[in-house]
Amino acid sequence: MNKCLLILFSLCCIPLWSQQTFNVLDYGAVADTAVLSTRGIQAAIDACAAKGGGTVVIPAGNYLSGTVVLKSHVNLHMESGATLYASRRAEDFQTGSRALTATDKTTAEMLIGATDACNISVSGRGTLHGRAVRESYRREAATTTPADSVTGREVANAVRYGADYRTKIRRVPPSPGIINFTGCTDVSIRDVQVVESAFWSVHLQDCERVNVDGLYIASDRHNGVNADGLDIDACRYVTVSNCRIDTGDDALCLKTTRSAKASPCKAITVTNCILTSSSAALKIGTESHADFEDITVSNCVISGANRGLNMIVRDGGTVRNVLFSNLVIRTVRKETFWWGNGDPLWFTIQQRDGHPTGGGIENVVIDNVIAYGQSGIRMEGFSNRLKNVRLSRVQLFMEPEAAVDKRSRNAFLFDGIDGLSLTDCSVHWNERHPEPTWESAYLFRRIDGLKLEDVEGTKAPGSKYEAFRYENCVMTDD
Repeated sequence: MNKCLLILFSLCCIPLWSQQTFNVLDYGAVADTAVLSTRGIQAAIDACAAKGGGTVVIPAGNYLSGTVVLKSHVNLHMESGATLYASRRAEDFQTGSRALTATDKTTAEMLIGATDACNISVSGRGTLHGRAVRESYRREAATTTPADSVTGREVANAVRYGADYRTKIRRVPPSPGIINFTGCTDVSIRDVQVVESAFWSVHLQDCERVNVDGLYIASDRHNGVNADGLDIDACRYVTVSNCRIDTGDDALCLKTTRSAKASPCKAITVTNCILTSSSAALKIGTESHADFEDITVSNCVISGANRGLNMIVRDGGTVRNVLFSNLVIRTVRKETFWWGNGDPLWFTIQQRDGHPTGGGIENVVIDNVIAYGQSGIRMEGFSNRLKNVRLSRVQLFMEPEAAVDKRSRNAFLFDGIDGLSLTDCSVHWNERHPEPTWESAYLFRRIDGLKLEDVEGTKAPGSKYEAFRYENCVMTDD
């Protein structure tokens, strides 16, 4: 068949609904933030869905809205210059049909939502603005430090140094997230800007076949508590690429929350992203009620984060088959109320709520990483042992802490691992501005099957400790 005729035939076969556009201004929306446009935007979406699908266009201008719900086969397109602002009235929002349980300490209020829909998308160069409001408060002084608390030792350390650990930030309701899709299939979020969400900015829960590309997410670095950037929660077959996420709370987080249907996170790829956070730049956990499997993170820059790469497993799930490669990481200690020590990597298993083991971490490869940290790289199996962890071509540069309560001790700390391999790894201390708390380049504790090849490190400046320390370790030549 003639090539031109083939192309023409293909174009003619595109379903008519995919070419349909519905302008929200034609359905009662008003480009005026003094007027609530929820009904007009929803009417355009409903009309589009009733016609079989298409594109709902929000033209340039400023709009005010409560919750709008996407329907199957609908693309919500934000034109350049369009900004959709979240209302500050609680009655203007609705929650998802699969709200999380109280133990997950979340709400499911949302600006744009969808449940059990297929072939939905949000696109364009416009902006979704959460209009978050927050306030500071003082919590009570700590009288005891729970032995199993993830942050217990940091609080105890702050008390010892006299640092202010009591000033906190909290959200002022209403606290909607901006995008919340639950149980959806064939999801695309592309190019939009998502700023100042009061809660998790983009929450994808129990979704399948998801593509996130070119997204910009930002929240206040100092005050943005709970304003996670992108939360991938119990989703399968997800690609995340070319995103810039700069948040107060976790930037990009994989979770398996205890929802109405706890499913695994599986087949996730993240590439070509730049991440900044006052908490964790990229985290697997803390909610880990189901497994995480087959995950790759590559060609990313983590800049100015409190923590770089994190696996925090507490609820019984297992993280397995994960590859981190070609990364540059710079971490910086944030205010004391934020979790984190300026550590480029922190992997930990520690049970909570009576779970016998907390879960597992196994089959992890970290390759070709340059990391600058105000604390070190830590992997700690508090309640269960990590298994089969391999690091290669990892350069760690130890920098002084910009905080009163010094937390940094060892450059690399490994505790409780079966099968640990380090190849071509090195530690570089800041000789001009050393910390008096620095100890060893490498501290290995309770390691069964330790293999070191071309691993370099010297004593920390002024330290009484050896560069390499071993406590209850078994070496292997395999």
